[in-house]
Amino acid sequence: MEEGDALPTALRPAGAMRALLQKSPPAYLPAKLRARVLFYVEERPNWDGVVTVDGAGVHHWIHVSAGEAISMMGCLTPRLIADLGGAETPDMTALSDTLSRPERLAAQLRSAQVAGDAAAITGHLVGAELAAAKVYWLGQEVVLLGQGPYTEALSSQGVFVTTP
Repeated sequence: MEEGDALPTALRPAGAMRALLQKSPPAYLPAKLRARVLFYVEERPNWDGVVTVDGAGVHHWIHVSAGEAISMMGCLTPRLIADLGGAETPDMTALSDTLSRPERLAAQLRSAQVAGDAAAITGHLVGAELAAAKVYWLGQEVVLLGQGPYTEALSSQGVFVTTP
């Protein structure tokens, strides 16, 4: 991984665009994705919230305040969906089940796999990610930069979601 700027830090770097790094818990956002987040935030002065962006099979959550990246988290959900043969759209019942009981993820995935239910696979994986990322979306405005199963999933939890 390339070198980068440690969080918290301004989204607009003083010099060349570099990756964002977080020590604890470890997280990494490549420079090209940092640039996408920066472009969105600079178009909206004084905006605070959470920006999500996909890259190389990772879904990133970045908490932004006053033009700074405060914290971030990356999840392998897109890669797992692809590797396990999930669907483009999540089954919302599966999502809700795993969001409520993320400790059952492995068993729920196996059941969905045996049943041949690709939408349930996606629903369970996205539900587990939402459970892990709750601190990022609960009570926040969330911006989704990119494609994926997150708009409907977050909206079902009462989250105000923007997809520019």
